[in-house]
Amino acid sequence: MAALVGALQCPNDAADRSVSTEPAEELVEADDDAADEAAERLMLSVQRGFAAAKAAGVPAATRLMKELRQVCASGPAGCEVSLINDSLLHWQVSLFDWAFDEGCALHRDLRILSDSSADLVPLLVRIDFPDDFPFAPPLVYCASPTLASEYIFDGALCMEMLVDWLPTYGNVETMIVQIAAFLAQSNTRVAALLLRRGEGGGEGRDGATTASTDGEQQREKAHEAYKSLKAFHAKKGWSNRLAERQ
Repeated sequence: MAALVGALQCPNDAADRSVSTEPAEELVEADDDAADEAAERLMLSVQRGFAAAKAAGVPAATRLMKELRQVCASGPAGCEVSLINDSLLHWQVSLFDWAFDEGCALHRDLRILSDSSADLVPLLVRIDFPDDFPFAPPLVYCASPTLASEYIFDGALCMEMLVDWLPTYGNVETMIVQIAAFLAQSNTRVAALLLRRGEGGGEGRDGATTASTDGEQQREKAHEAYKSLKAFHAKKGWSNRLAERQ
């Protein structure tokens, strides 16, 4: 189970975001202790999740366990994964600012939020897997903070691989990397920061919004948004608008 624990890869300047009078050795020991405790919690959560999924006869249990090991062992920098309510079918992916290209707006916005908070503030992405993954699509949506983008609708991402799913897309590590790249390239912003600057809020350039509600309502709104996106692209097809803008 040790392979499940992926060390959070933090840029060299991350320590500069907080000031402490504690000796450096004590800070390092405290960070190491916190990392060990987080790793232990994750390991126990995954053990419970896998056992419950196998007991329930979930066909995708072994596949999802393999995907989780891969993400935790060799996933992208700035990415942490946890299970929601110890369920192997429900993941929360935390993408910190250094998961995104330094030149993109979302990197800067998350950095601003972290600098003004006692803790680092990530983008939280929820992934709900079906029992028969990868043959059926996962539900992937941005949960927090609320984002502003013309490519995000109630948390749902207008990405071809998520809207028109194929079983061959089932490498979760690759999926996370592509989501981070998509958000970086699409000029996605944190809506609250746009409001502060008078540049608009959670409403994107084409009227797209991400939900700030929690729980099942947020999930259902994202699910309905994907249904609408699938119907739209079934009629209109796909154009590489991001490439055209660059």
